[in-house]
Amino acid sequence: MSQPDKAKNHGTAPVTGRGQRGGFRLPFFRKRAAVYYDGFNLYHAVDAYKRPYLKWLDLKALAQAISPSDEVVKRVVWCSAFRPQNKSKMKRHEDYMRALQARGVLCRIGHFVSAIDGCNACGHQWHLAIEKQGDVNLALSIASDAEDNLFDVCYLVSADGDHAATARYLKERFPKKELVLVCPPGRYPNKHILKFADRVVEIEREHLEASLLPQMTKYRTRLLGPSSTIERPEAYDPPELREKGHLKVVVNNG
Repeated sequence: MSQPDKAKNHGTAPVTGRGQRGGFRLPFFRKRAAVYYDGFNLYHAVDAYKRPYLKWLDLKALAQAISPSDEVVKRVVWCSAFRPQNKSKMKRHEDYMRALQARGVLCRIGHFVSAIDGCNACGHQWHLAIEKQGDVNLALSIASDAEDNLFDVCYLVSADGDHAATARYLKERFPKKELVLVCPPGRYPNKHILKFADRVVEIEREHLEASLLPQMTKYRTRLLGPSSTIERPEAYDPPELREKGHLKVVVNNG
């Protein structure tokens, strides 16, 4: 598969390269980019493709794919939440988190709470699982990293209008920092966030296809501790592996 083009860029700012003078290449300033993923918002957008292998996604590689060449990705943050009621899903979620951490992604994890909803007409009731802390973790990550001056460009990956408050805070408190709204695949830019964004990019399926984690990922729970191996769930094997009926170790060169 050929490397896809950069994500669609709806802004007007040009992408600059290295300058030259008298035959010598001059160094150029590369902006520091930080990418913040609304985990469940991205997950549901990817899930809509009905291609499970796309869920085993390397968020660092994807961050590099959506940023232009005059930026360097210095920070990648993923905000999600664990739901312990389903043990098999919980195991996949934990393994995915460890695989992301092995790639240098900072994972901020919330939780779910159970609530009761019902119909006033018939009296029927049911339980709801409600995610907690995800949006707050994302907002605090952006705010604290901006305060610490860890980025010049903030990429917000979400179509959830609840993040408009975070976008507004960033642009009012740090007007010189650029805010890029990143649309999850198949989603439209959220109009409430859009009015604070400097530009918009879209994630396309081609970016997902080229940004998958390998079948085997090594990680350490401690800096100097022994390494362990995370194996991609069989349900997330790419189609060509399932068709051949055997597994293939993919080397992660990232």
